[in-house]
Amino acid sequence: MSEHVIEGCIRIVNGTISTDDILPARYKYMSTDPTEMAEHVFENLLPGFAATLAKGDVLYCPATFGIGSSREQAVSALQAAGIAAVFAPRFGRIFFRNAWNLGLPVLEVNKLDVDEGERLVIDLKSGTVSSQTNMQHFNPPAFEMLLLREAGGLLARVKARGTIRMDS
Repeated sequence: MSEHVIEGCIRIVNGTISTDDILPARYKYMSTDPTEMAEHVFENLLPGFAATLAKGDVLYCPATFGIGSSREQAVSALQAAGIAAVFAPRFGRIFFRNAWNLGLPVLEVNKLDVDEGERLVIDLKSGTVSSQTNMQHFNPPAFEMLLLREAGGLLARVKARGTIRMDS
């Protein structure tokens, strides 16, 4: 399977979602370990939801996702919770950039015709998302964004190119 293909179950979160909804502010300073923070994603908005997430899950929000603070921990906690990609019609710009910087694909789509728990195959390169019943198109990410994801994020990409040292 290509590194540009993601397979996972869709998880739906409704409403305009802020970074405080994703990871309540009180957890930002309690730990630097994303795995510990992952236990608290959507805690105030959807109690117990974090415990139901699995590796490879894909989030869909039919409204704006990731508005608010520049909290990078919101992205790393989602990744640690198993989230492989996020679809929404709009993203908070800082969240959007933080997500790609950490290698989490965030994909703009006006409406995704999916049901909770449905299994999807996402092809980032061709801009398609398929389920057993349909296929939809989205604007595929720019090639450089795909390279960021493939490398594991911006810092890993820069390190691989040899332009910075990470051991100092």
